[in-house]
Amino acid sequence: MGIEREFGRYGAKLVNRYWAVSALTDAPRELVVSIWQHHIDASDGRWIYDDTLDRWRGAGKNLLKEHLAVALREGLPLRAVVATQHNRAEVLANPEKASRNTFQARPDWVGRVEHLDGDHFVLVFERVGEDAPSVSTGAKYWRAVEAIEALGSASLADVEAWDRSHYPSDPLGNARADLELFTVNSPSRIHYSYSRTNWRSDSGHAHDRLFKVVDPGPPRRTRYVLFNPAEHGHVDLEKVDGKWHVRPLPLDEQARAEAQGHAEAFAHQAPLDSDHDARVWAMRAVAQRRGQPLFRAKLLDAYGGACAITGCTAVEVLEAAHVLPYRGEHTHRVDNGLLLRADLHTLFDCQLLWISPGHTVQVAPALQATDYAALHGQPLRLPASKADHPNPAHLAEHAARCQAREKEKAPA
Repeated sequence: MGIEREFGRYGAKLVNRYWAVSALTDAPRELVVSIWQHHIDASDGRWIYDDTLDRWRGAGKNLLKEHLAVALREGLPLRAVVATQHNRAEVLANPEKASRNTFQARPDWVGRVEHLDGDHFVLVFERVGEDAPSVSTGAKYWRAVEAIEALGSASLADVEAWDRSHYPSDPLGNARADLELFTVNSPSRIHYSYSRTNWRSDSGHAHDRLFKVVDPGPPRRTRYVLFNPAEHGHVDLEKVDGKWHVRPLPLDEQARAEAQGHAEAFAHQAPLDSDHDARVWAMRAVAQRRGQPLFRAKLLDAYGGACAITGCTAVEVLEAAHVLPYRGEHTHRVDNGLLLRADLHTLFDCQLLWISPGHTVQVAPALQATDYAALHGQPLRLPASKADHPNPAHLAEHAARCQAREKEKAPA
């Protein structure tokens, strides 16, 4: 199985059969590329090919880089010719030894250029045709988190054993990769989420679920636990001298409160043994979020049963928000409250939304690319009675906390 013949199966012609490893086709417009079998990471029904051209030898790498740029710019599909090196161990031991390679076109896989930055590139291929995996297996990697939730603390071998016992006919393809994807303090996770650029564990990303612990031993043991910011703190990943490193982040007062709140939210949840128990638990959470009944009733009356920001009149989702945090009954004052729609209450408490001295809504930079950006600068809907207006000093203190936190998050 020579390389020219296998490229020809796609209607592609190499400019030079001795060094070229890529070729563009016209009808259909595609990029055919040769990839090493031993460098393919098969995970969750996909092939991930993460490589850098600076380790390549020969003239073919320059043409490949040019072709990858074209494919990325035009959104071209990739077709694979898989190269198998049959004497790999010998070549690794002696780089001057001639490599014995065979090539095979794999039309059952179609890919795309996921990432191209300088010499670094990432290609992702997915199975097509009758043998393609069903859509239901697409999120199989979440089983790594399920295993840790069930076991509490587990090594890679523990997770693999748990997965085999629960899914004997459909095991995880690469449990290590799946665990690393969710592990906030693992630099290697960058290789499994190519579209992500912000690696701060306090950014609210759904994949920030696990934390890696290394027990020095003996024997030395690596295990995974559920990520708990109150215990582990928050981290970021940064690239230094070409290598990714974990950088601890300072926890401000708001971050500590959020971390502790998240940790305690489900710590004492009783088992839900029936549908009734589940409904009671859900409605208890709704009631707690809506706020103390009398305080909420007064705000509903003061604001005419409408959200102070949007004017929403769906009473079921209107909540009593404290401008300054609740510190006892004396803070259940109408002038220390705002009637807010549930999602805006959450943003207000998370210091992502505040009110200016001129009573206009201010939205944090993190929300400027979302639907909430439309609220920025919008006037606050004030109660008819001036006595019920929010206390300006309280609004100013809340705003100052929000703005101080934004300054801390801003890049140096």
